[in-house]
Amino acid sequence: MIRLLVVEDSKTVQRALVAAFEADPGIEVIATAETGEEAVEAARTLRPDLITMDINLPGMDGFDATRAIMSSWPVPIVIVTGKMNPRDSATLFRVMEAGALMVLSKPDPVGTPGYQASVDNLVRHLKLMAEIKVVRRTFPSGKVPPRTDRPVPLPPVHPVKVVAIGASTGGPPLLRQILAALPAHFPAAVVVVQHMAVGFTENFVHWLNRSSTLPVALGTDGAQLVPGQVYVAPDNCHMEVTPSGRLLLSDAPPEYGVRPSVSALFRSVAQSYGRHAMGVLLTGMGKDGALELKAIRGRGGITVAQDRESSMVFGMPGEAIEIDAAQHVLPPAAIIELLQRMTGKGGITPAS
Repeated sequence: MIRLLVVEDSKTVQRALVAAFEADPGIEVIATAETGEEAVEAARTLRPDLITMDINLPGMDGFDATRAIMSSWPVPIVIVTGKMNPRDSATLFRVMEAGALMVLSKPDPVGTPGYQASVDNLVRHLKLMAEIKVVRRTFPSGKVPPRTDRPVPLPPVHPVKVVAIGASTGGPPLLRQILAALPAHFPAAVVVVQHMAVGFTENFVHWLNRSSTLPVALGTDGAQLVPGQVYVAPDNCHMEVTPSGRLLLSDAPPEYGVRPSVSALFRSVAQSYGRHAMGVLLTGMGKDGALELKAIRGRGGITVAQDRESSMVFGMPGEAIEIDAAQHVLPPAAIIELLQRMTGKGGITPAS
């Protein structure tokens, strides 16, 4: 039984959430909170298994409440909110930097055709998040991690033309750190799949652009890959690359239960760029991308998985390591150093 704390300032929405959650036999709502201060106190005294947190709260907002809880009484926190304006994206992802595991949309209004499906999706994700072991968060948000003493491999013989990055739970702050550290003259295209609730990817791109040295944009069908440009897979679309150096978006069935999937991206990168590709698999639940990272390695590309110690969730990178898909297992600082050193000179060219 998951002991859940619901933090929501609107009484109407709060009642709807509580009713939806308590309809599931595996969830018990042990308390509700309408302010950030109440949420922090409830986390301290009740020690729930999981917290759903709204962002816009009177007094202490969702960001400050999440940071306070995660720095003192760590517990899995999921942001449950409506679709936000891109101007609010900095606040949204600051909450994730503070330690929230995921951002999910509130259910559709009661009585509408999509209500039950949206509730089922929310409850399914909450149950998964409740299983994650979280740790106290002490790092300063937005900072590049310190350099590591772990040896970083030497540059490869073949220049890297495309860097493919896959991430899920815990990925947004890490992706922000990586992109902020890459030089403005970065000579490869960067293609990214980040598992994220529908409606938040545009905000995510806007947020990344605030700190990235490279321009970040949503991928568009047929776009020509350009060195020094970051392309993020849009909502509900697989994003692949072609041998001619273009993006291909599709609504093909989900892989590993998700769309976009890291697997679709990595597989296309292996096929199209081979030894001129680099695959990086970061923190996240499940197995998405692990086999396909091995395919990149099998075609002569460079493959990297985030290490256990630094991963918020060691599912995806752990699976890649288990099947020997990753040549290099590294913490964030070493991944950044590797990207800075291993990318050869030259622009995007079709794979040979």
